[in-house]
Amino acid sequence: MASLQSPRVQKRLVLDIGSSAVRLCELVKTKTGYQVTKYFQRDIDLPPSAPEAERLERTAELANEMLKESKLRARKAVFGVPGQSVFTRTRALPPVPEHKVSQIVRYEIQQQIPFSLDQIALDYQVLSRTEAGGYDVLMAAIKVDVVEKRLDIIKKLKRSVGLVDVAPVAVYNWLKTTGEFGEQGDCVALIDFGASTTDIVIEREGQFRFTRSLNLGGNDITNAIGNTFGMEFAEAERLKRQRGFAPTGDLQRDGKGGEVVGQVLNRLVTEITRSFSYFRSQPGGGPVSRVVITGGGACLRNIVPYLQRQLNMEVRIAQPLTGLAIGPGAQAINEHPEQSAAALGLALRNCGDVPISINLIPPRIIEGARRKQQYVYWAASLAVVLAIFATIIPDMQNKIAEVERHTEMARDVIAKYDPTLVNQPTAPCQFDQQLASAQNYIRVIKQGIDRIDNYYNRRRPWLQYINTLNEARQRDPVWFTRVFTTMLTIEDARAGGAGGARGGGGGGGGGLMGRREDGDDGGGGGGGLRGAGARAGAGDEPVVRRLASSGFAGITSDRARDTAPGTMGLGRDGQAAGRRGGRAGAQQAAVPEQVPLPNGLEIHGYARDERIVLDFVTALRARDEFEDVFLDERSVNPVSVAALGRATAAGLPAAVAGQNQVVSFVILVQVSGPELNPTEIGATGRLAGVGAPGATQRDGIGLRQGGMGMRERGGLQERRGRGGGGGFFGRGDR
Repeated sequence: MASLQSPRVQKRLVLDIGSSAVRLCELVKTKTGYQVTKYFQRDIDLPPSAPEAERLERTAELANEMLKESKLRARKAVFGVPGQSVFTRTRALPPVPEHKVSQIVRYEIQQQIPFSLDQIALDYQVLSRTEAGGYDVLMAAIKVDVVEKRLDIIKKLKRSVGLVDVAPVAVYNWLKTTGEFGEQGDCVALIDFGASTTDIVIEREGQFRFTRSLNLGGNDITNAIGNTFGMEFAEAERLKRQRGFAPTGDLQRDGKGGEVVGQVLNRLVTEITRSFSYFRSQPGGGPVSRVVITGGGACLRNIVPYLQRQLNMEVRIAQPLTGLAIGPGAQAINEHPEQSAAALGLALRNCGDVPISINLIPPRIIEGARRKQQYVYWAASLAVVLAIFATIIPDMQNKIAEVERHTEMARDVIAKYDPTLVNQPTAPCQFDQQLASAQNYIRVIKQGIDRIDNYYNRRRPWLQYINTLNEARQRDPVWFTRVFTTMLTIEDARAGGAGGARGGGGGGGGGLMGRREDGDDGGGGGGGLRGAGARAGAGDEPVVRRLASSGFAGITSDRARDTAPGTMGLGRDGQAAGRRGGRAGAQQAAVPEQVPLPNGLEIHGYARDERIVLDFVTALRARDEFEDVFLDERSVNPVSVAALGRATAAGLPAAVAGQNQVVSFVILVQVSGPELNPTEIGATGRLAGVGAPGATQRDGIGLRQGGMGMRERGGLQERRGRGGGGGFFGRGDR
């Protein structure tokens, strides 16, 4: 929509230029409402037949007098154009993107007006959205020549145009603000009786719906009186204002004057009735329920009863001063309040938003104002740039001088240390070697600190682990014979023994179990937790999966293999069984170059029975300090208290004092490091077991110093075997 400035509170000159009078108004918005601070009205006193140039000159002269009297200095003016010169229509547009509404409005107006778009000034306003998603739009357009005539008056006042409104729309805006249209839902018609035209505006359901201008007004009544009684226009106008009245219906009472006025009013009522009928037939229209009249014609005596009788509906005169504060400089508005609605509506455009904000400024004026603003912006921008340069150049000169001063100071300081660098900045400095030595020294110190940090970060809270073991055994009688750190790994190795003949075999040195299937007694191979002897003869070397416990940390791997107890191997393919009574030597696994950081504990001890051992393992697994706990089930064996020796038996707790037998166990606890895969050592996460050294034969279990046999489990019949030195037991299965 056309505009030059924001419609919110502005200081602009407001002129209501009518065909019979000129009005000047100033309106301000207060905390309690609106206040009119200045109001002036001057009659033109020229007949309608006066030349247009004379009328414009007279209008400009009167407006200039009011400006001097009011002392208003606003440079931009707001004025209205007559409704009969403006093309206005309300249309329902289809659902389209909002940015396309302007294009559709221009197309609709071009179809209705026989002028090109560059010859008209147009504007529109979206009134509401339809149920289908479209738009109810009020469109307005006027020929630029009509606006130019009013602009000539503004130019004579040495003012520029700020806004061009439509006179009947301005009246509607003001009476809408004062509440003259009543509750929402009524269909109310506003009739503004002017000197040369009568404007009709209809609102329905609280929305502007229709407007029409009739070429009948107060001047037609004046001309009828002058023609009938042979008077000049000025004399007939004075007679109309003093004694004129609308017909009462009584011919004797009305006389000739009532008949003359009645003839003009009857024509006017006919046009009003036709307008109401046309509106009722339009989409969104309806029957008019009441009428509000304003303008100079509303001052005619008996006009309200006459219109009520003719239109057969409620008619009343508008009260435009309702709720309006009137200042000392605006008391003239009380003389003819019916004629002030248009001026107040125009002044309302300076105070904020209005119901209908149409602006019909000619396009050339809008373009000229934009160019002028651009020139102002360019000039202001150029002035700002020049001001910036004016401040930057001296400042830059000062900064350059300051930099040069600091540069000279730096050159003087550098010359004290190494004069060669002053003229040759890239030449080697005599302090470069000292700097490299210092950096190397710092690097060595940092490496030492990193090693200390590494040792610190890799430390093990062994005391905490020992306390955890001690807390876990407080409930049941469990005591330890040996607890030491170890490195738990799972690795591949080659079995070292070979099997063949039937008979009991002795376990090899360091091995846990040797096994031969299908009834042959096998000799245990060294290093395997459990080896299954096949029928193959000597020379076979199957791969064995070993869970290695290195023993005490800090000793070499080879000594850990030779001396550390608890070294175990596990595999489905056992080493080959040796000859009956023979002893197979265990083949050593690959020995790493250095012992890694211990990640576990190996625990040897005794308990009252097997249930307590399992409860102890469960308690350990529940502790956060341990990642996993492995129980060697083969080590859980009954042991005679008498066979323990005097020193060991003396250390038994009071809970098992007096018992003849206890149970041995070996447990591996992983405390840190990568998680060991349980599938590598059994589905249950337990080792097959380790034998307890020092046990003797009892209840069908063959025991030897350093090794033992074990009774058959799972339905296989056990044969007694002989344990080899350093192994836990040898076993033959049928």
